[in-house]
Amino acid sequence: MRTGLFGGTFDPIHNGHLQVVQSAKWLLNLDRVIFIPAGDPPHKTDKVITDKFTRLDMAQLAANIVGAQVSDWEVRQEKKSYSLDMLRHFRSVYPQDELFFIVGADSFRDLPLWWHYRELLELCTFVVVARPDVDKETLLDRFVGDEKPPRVFYLEDVPMDISSTEIRQMAGSGQDVSHLVPPAVLTFIKTHSLYINGGDNGFRKN
Repeated sequence: MRTGLFGGTFDPIHNGHLQVVQSAKWLLNLDRVIFIPAGDPPHKTDKVITDKFTRLDMAQLAANIVGAQVSDWEVRQEKKSYSLDMLRHFRSVYPQDELFFIVGADSFRDLPLWWHYRELLELCTFVVVARPDVDKETLLDRFVGDEKPPRVFYLEDVPMDISSTEIRQMAGSGQDVSHLVPPAVLTFIKTHSLYINGGDNGFRKN
């Protein structure tokens, strides 16, 4: 089996995320893709993000559209969860699967700064959502000298110019975001009054 793992804050999950899943499933012949909403992301300690179970609910609503699964493993952790912990977990759950870790170009560029990143290289194949302003060769230059460089596939021409930050700002000021998020997620945002007043209703520290 070929399993895609797509982690993120998903605050909120949006149409760009769904397009990534559809492209990855088709291009890499993935048997399943799993959204993994972050619980207490170590790289966002200075930011206030929406309650983790609220983000989990939105991910579950969106995942049905593209036939993806959602894991609550990270949101149920009582401590900060690193990507290495997540990959070790799914390696134990699916010991026979080939794991594909879906990340953005910015995240992949910073990979050498991640916790025990060389072990990450052993556990998965990376699926990098390419951006036109990022040179792929430059990304790989960061790994020169590594005994085992990363195995990488690039997703080209996948529009990921949708920003969760912009969606939060637009929704909070009453602007229409129906073209940016799935209908079920839009209904959820409105029903729960998320992102109102710059985050007073719906933003909580995890």
